[in-house]
Amino acid sequence: MNITLRQMRAFSTVARAGSFTAAARQLSLTQSAVSMLVQQLEEEVGLRLFDRSRNSVTLTESGQQLLPLARRMLDDLRQMEEGASDLRTLRSGLLRVVAPQLLACTWMAGVLAQFDTKFPDVGLRVLDGTADDIVPAVRRGDAEIGFGPERPTGEDVTRTFLMNMPMRLACAASHPLANRTAVSWSDLRGERWVIYSSDFNRYLEQLLHDYDASLSIQTVTEVGYLTTALALVGAGLGVAAVPDYAYSFAGNFNLRFVPLRAPAIEREFFVYQRRGMALSPAADAFTQLMKQSARKGTAEVAADIGTTPAGN
Repeated sequence: MNITLRQMRAFSTVARAGSFTAAARQLSLTQSAVSMLVQQLEEEVGLRLFDRSRNSVTLTESGQQLLPLARRMLDDLRQMEEGASDLRTLRSGLLRVVAPQLLACTWMAGVLAQFDTKFPDVGLRVLDGTADDIVPAVRRGDAEIGFGPERPTGEDVTRTFLMNMPMRLACAASHPLANRTAVSWSDLRGERWVIYSSDFNRYLEQLLHDYDASLSIQTVTEVGYLTTALALVGAGLGVAAVPDYAYSFAGNFNLRFVPLRAPAIEREFFVYQRRGMALSPAADAFTQLMKQSARKGTAEVAADIGTTPAGN
């Protein structure tokens, strides 16, 4: 059976209008076209739907029983069309995103606020964790898109470049280097370090070794979250190399953020999504806002947020 929506619309409209001529005017078709569509439907279902006479068109018993089904299907289609339109125009939908916790509560918080102002009818669901959580969350479908530093993706997740994020030295306000305008890595020989990412630590060690084989990092403490690392640095347990957007936490943990030189360090940040899966309109619009914000620079955005996360 090959019933078309045009046939069902013609059937419903003729039943409501009471004539093929009136139905044709409503559908912007010729009378013969409407008659042909109804006849095709009758042939498909194997039933006569209308009794036709010179002066009137009335539903048969079969037509009366099938008409509610046809109108229900047409109504479902209308709701689907309206729902699709709402999704396209961001009058509805759900944005599901994953990001490292500190990124989520600083720079990304500002972009989320912009998104909510522009598209207040779209729901927000933000997963905040560590950088290592991003790819698995996208892979499982817990989030549609993820933002964060470089991580292996495997074959089922893909990434696109977002920005280069400058890294700064974080130290306690009482640290001897706290008031320097810049710090070279040679100035940090013998410093104890608080490490919050083994992946970043390996990257940093390799970069320093390639620059100067005598440079290395002496780890004193390893933690899971960057906010914990900042708190320990502020308490004097060591120093840390942190992304520029962490600057807004200087006052929270009594820290100083000092530019790093010789070499200056940047980390690549990416947008993660499942390979071969088209982004929803909400995810695509939010990604564009993130890219716009990245082009403007993240330091000013982070400095304006200044919120403290409730926990890990």
